[in-house]
Amino acid sequence: MISQEIAVSHRGTETTFELTTIERLLQLGYVHRHGEDIDRPHDEVVLREVLRAWLAKRYPDLPDNALDEAVAQLSRPQGLDTIRRNLAFHQMVARGFELKVEFPDGRSEHRHIHPIDWDYPERNEFLVVNQLPIHGQNDRRPDILIYINGLPLVVFELKNPYAEQPSVDDAYNQIQHYRHEIPQLFDYNALTVISDGVTTLHGVWPAAMEWFAPWKSIDGFEVEPNTTGTMKTLIEGLFPKDRLLQYIRDFIVFEEANDQITKKGAKYHQFFAVRLAAAKTIQAMRAEREKRIGVIWHSTGSGKSLSMVFLVGILRRHKDLNSPSFVVQVDRNDLDNQL
Repeated sequence: MISQEIAVSHRGTETTFELTTIERLLQLGYVHRHGEDIDRPHDEVVLREVLRAWLAKRYPDLPDNALDEAVAQLSRPQGLDTIRRNLAFHQMVARGFELKVEFPDGRSEHRHIHPIDWDYPERNEFLVVNQLPIHGQNDRRPDILIYINGLPLVVFELKNPYAEQPSVDDAYNQIQHYRHEIPQLFDYNALTVISDGVTTLHGVWPAAMEWFAPWKSIDGFEVEPNTTGTMKTLIEGLFPKDRLLQYIRDFIVFEEANDQITKKGAKYHQFFAVRLAAAKTIQAMRAEREKRIGVIWHSTGSGKSLSMVFLVGILRRHKDLNSPSFVVQVDRNDLDNQL
């Protein structure tokens, strides 16, 4: 349950929506903390003590200086601007990073460090934090942040669903203000959620509003008939711990072309279809029979190229497939270059 301190500290009906959203996350096993209760420099958004404690638990043989360096690398992604820092950070999170470790006895070695345990989601620390004070060009308090092992990977911006004319556009515009006023948050952000209680959308922070989309299924088979999405379906469909981790690792890409970087994230149909295709592929490769797995059908403009990229990324890493090769056949040069 949400702490009594939050229950009595509210800002009207918008806070009711905020607290209901937190409750949904708590039902999935997240732990709640109020932003005012977190002691840290207000211009920092990484919870360094949480991150360090988690790394120390996962890598108990690392000396203090190595733990300090690991936290420093994750807290200072390299790049000339926010999108490049976000790319560098995403690569460290998704792939891990090399750390030179100096032991007290004089030995040194290079270790590959993973700030998230991808294989065992429950071994990670999932925090839902609301109203965290962040100091920037203007001081701001995002409605809800999702932390995994002290890293702020998801931001929710909510607007009053009980207003006479609720507008998810206002939530999107607030995210744009955050980008200028507390840009350090977006060095680390993987996923953004905006909602006015009527319309709930997810997207990546650099994207235009047109690319934010509803999450319309909980299980990948039953699809909501409405076009606006609901917070219930988004949280139950995407925010179970194992699903959120897989989305962050396997369903976010950065496209680099002509010195421009574009960040892209999967929509619900890509997420569920690619997961199913990967499972069927692995099943077929283990079977003593004809190894065909079927077809994913897409309509025009629904992300066929990205679905291929997501699927290849998952299968290349799977330990049972021994780093397979892939042949991709396309009918246009621009698709060849894009892939």
